[in-house]
Amino acid sequence: MKRETLVIVWIVLVVLTILEYTFAELKMPAIIAFAGILLASFIKYLGVAFEFLELKHAHPFWKFITVTIAVVFLSTITLIYLPNIR
Repeated sequence: MKRETLVIVWIVLVVLTILEYTFAELKMPAIIAFAGILLASFIKYLGVAFEFLELKHAHPFWKFITVTIAVVFLSTITLIYLPNIR
C-alpha cells in the first residue's frame, strides 16, 4: 500500500465530506441534494473499503459482495425516502 495513494484517498474523502455538507446546507432542490449526498456517500464507502480495508487485494467474491451491499443499501434508502422528498 503506497502512502501517496492513501493520502489522495483521504483528501478525496475530506472533499466529499465538505461536498455533502454543502449539499445539505445550500438552498437547492431536495432531489439534487439527496442524489448528491447519496452519490458522495457511495464513493466514500468504496474508497474506504477498497483502499483502507484493502479489498482491492481480496478475492473477487468479496469485492462483489461489498459493492452489492452498498447498492442494496443505497437503493433501499432511495426507495424509502424518495416519495417523501418535496
